[in-house]
Amino acid sequence: MRKITITTLVFMTFVQGQNFFPILGGQRAGTSVFTFLKIGVSARAVGMGEAVVALQQDAASTYYNPGAIAQFNQTEFSASRIQWPAEINYDYFSVIRNIKGRHFAGLSFGVLHMSPMEETTEYLPHGTGNYFTFQDRFLALTYGARMTDRFSFGITLKQVEEDLAGHKMSSAMMDMGTFYWTGFRSLRFSASLSHFGPQAQPEGTYEKQILDTETGEEEIVTTDFESFSPPTVFRVGAAMDMWQSHRQSLLIAIQLNHPVDNAENISTGLEYNFSNMFFLRSGYKINKEEEDISFGAGLIIPIGKLKLRVDYAYANFNHLTSPQRISIGLAF
Repeated sequence: MRKITITTLVFMTFVQGQNFFPILGGQRAGTSVFTFLKIGVSARAVGMGEAVVALQQDAASTYYNPGAIAQFNQTEFSASRIQWPAEINYDYFSVIRNIKGRHFAGLSFGVLHMSPMEETTEYLPHGTGNYFTFQDRFLALTYGARMTDRFSFGITLKQVEEDLAGHKMSSAMMDMGTFYWTGFRSLRFSASLSHFGPQAQPEGTYEKQILDTETGEEEIVTTDFESFSPPTVFRVGAAMDMWQSHRQSLLIAIQLNHPVDNAENISTGLEYNFSNMFFLRSGYKINKEEEDISFGAGLIIPIGKLKLRVDYAYANFNHLTSPQRISIGLAF
């Protein structure tokens, strides 16, 4: 009892400290490239505040933790459409399957896109008649293995590209993850590292005006684009069924996120399961400036040997238009 009391006092003192959420990457907010990789790709995950690193929900789970790929017994397919602010859409597709024994493989693809936008200039603010396009995309291959009945790991290799008005940029990245069942009830513990790779910069050069300090005149010089790091993020989390009966259950999940380009934050999520057919979800992000609360619902419809999954999620944004997500999945 004395040990518990001491531990509780230490924990309360730590929580009340000013540095419970250290700045760490916070002072570098907005200094990463390929930031579309930070968008949640699964309605099922976003409905739980994306606290899903320790969950094997559907094929999109490999986006958050490649180690989850070896936790499925069937071939899984998932497709999502995200309505992002400013009439931007994000489409995501993923499929995973067992290739042999304890070995699993997955393929995923995502593209952030918008309709062609008319070019404007200082002297033609209403448009020049020329249009440009913008697109971010990635293609990824995932391999995972179930080492024991409790532990699995996975690794993803992906090629990420961006095309903005003819300026192109590309980079190779890697994701890694583990998934571990503790053996205590349904408690599982997982960790993942996502979007790890070298710095990237747009191809080619551009011209800029500089002031010659000797002559005092402006001159035009040709220079390379600056390079930035990808939005690498380390996640660690746990999940467990807190209550379970014959037809119902309540799942709780908590996750610590450590991004390189922002402050640490915590994601929490709940999922109510009725008869393994109807789901209600909610999530909350702590120390996240733009996003906070989210809600979601899901339905599983058996069709012969197939299982059709339909999920919807709403995430509240404090300043931008709140995005909505719809995901469709198949298990067979």
